[in-house]
Amino acid sequence: MDTLRLPAELSIYTAASLHPQWLAWVSQVPEAGGDVCVDGSPVDVVDAAGVQLLLALQHSLTVRGCMLKIGEPSHPLQQACAALGLATWLNERQPLPCQETP
Repeated sequence: MDTLRLPAELSIYTAASLHPQWLAWVSQVPEAGGDVCVDGSPVDVVDAAGVQLLLALQHSLTVRGCMLKIGEPSHPLQQACAALGLATWLNERQPLPCQETP
């Protein structure tokens, strides 16, 4: 399974198209697969809807017995999470280091 790379724009304008793509990606994740890493470095634009989509991704992975990890979150992603009171949530999801799963 490849690491999911978050898009440059994670906002209300992209959430509707990303959601089904991410659900399809999650369906390929093995159940009880442990940590599942996404690459947060490409994110340049993020709003509350984008963070909500990340929370939905976390929920979908949790249902499958997996834990979301966000590798190398960009500065805009860190700022958006902090503004929404989710800085600790983001920090708890940072792996050492984010690598692609074979």
